[in-house]
Amino acid sequence: MDKILLCSFLLVSSGSQASRTLTQTNAKFAVDLYQAVSLSHKSNIIFSPLGATMLLGMVHLGARGKAQQQIRQTLKLQETSTGGEFSLLKSFFSAISEKKQEFTFNLASALYLQEGFTVKEQYLHGNEEFFQSATKLVDFQDAKACAETISTWVENKTHGKIKNMFSEDDFGPLTRLVLVNAIYFKGDWKQKFRKEYTQLMNFTNKDGSIVEIPMMKALLRTKYGYFSESSMSYQVLELPYKGDDFSLIIILPAEDVNIEEVEKLITAHQVLKWISEMQEEEVEISLPRFKIEQKLDFKEAFFSLNITEIFSGGCDLSGITDSSEVYVSQVMQKIFFEMNEDGSEAAASTGVQIPVIMSLTQTQFIVNHPFLFIVMNNPTESILFMGRVASPDSPKMKRRDLDSL
Repeated sequence: MDKILLCSFLLVSSGSQASRTLTQTNAKFAVDLYQAVSLSHKSNIIFSPLGATMLLGMVHLGARGKAQQQIRQTLKLQETSTGGEFSLLKSFFSAISEKKQEFTFNLASALYLQEGFTVKEQYLHGNEEFFQSATKLVDFQDAKACAETISTWVENKTHGKIKNMFSEDDFGPLTRLVLVNAIYFKGDWKQKFRKEYTQLMNFTNKDGSIVEIPMMKALLRTKYGYFSESSMSYQVLELPYKGDDFSLIIILPAEDVNIEEVEKLITAHQVLKWISEMQEEEVEISLPRFKIEQKLDFKEAFFSLNITEIFSGGCDLSGITDSSEVYVSQVMQKIFFEMNEDGSEAAASTGVQIPVIMSLTQTQFIVNHPFLFIVMNNPTESILFMGRVASPDSPKMKRRDLDSL
């Protein structure tokens, strides 16, 4: 079972033309944000671009003037946008409530504002209506208590997976507004791995060092593609989750191709091309069992995307409060991502599973060096989150542990 926990936002919209357009613009923003984040992170990356979309939407709802204009341009919103385009979230919440038996999904988001400021009633209503988000007043001057309050809220909303999201060092005397959201998502593989086939194998890290990690193994019939562009080749594989609403897309460069070169190829159009051109076939898969935990401050990435005004004193957030002293202090996201075989009961397995040494298939997908991944909502082709694994932080396992599986 993949266990995915992320401080993020998931946007799934209806099949209308308007929602399709929103999906396409969000896909472009997702890729743009990935490129911005990757500039300052040379090792592992894990983030939710749609989580960032939600947070920017919350600010956009209360921003005016240049602050609103910068967000609108980056998210490709219409000039007349007033928040209504985010009302498609309602259909998403309605849809997932009908499929709770297929996966676990819990969303919580909040805007934390310094005590003493008055929040406008219209903003409170809009924030709840479009984002199901609460607006909370805290005392950032008492940094320790404030960090404990927000961290406890995040921990409770994420089933204890994300702890200590904030420390007292995160807040200062000028902290005024902090945006926080959390999502807990847990789903089973449609075709599951079996623990008894997991083996220790070498993984070549991005820096060239070699580590020994648990490698999950299976022979599955799934969507696969081999691509060759700009004098480089790479493979793309889809692993759907139970219910087919979500899929993990893995992009694996050839062993002689630098991961950064493949990253340069990624565009919203390219992602959709991979999905449309992959074909079902039997694939021998070796996939690391790993986990990544990462905390990101989007401020630097947003600056590179020309979203700067919201972070400066005197920015116009008059849709939230009449005070001219309020500006965004932090846009934080902390993500926990774990990929393993849990939940793979043999009786429920729908995949053909055999040890790799017995496999006669010609198509191999051996993930033993850095790779990229995307989690998508299949009905809308919306990107939930993106990542790069340059050096997997794998749960410790020794050979005697493998024998006991």
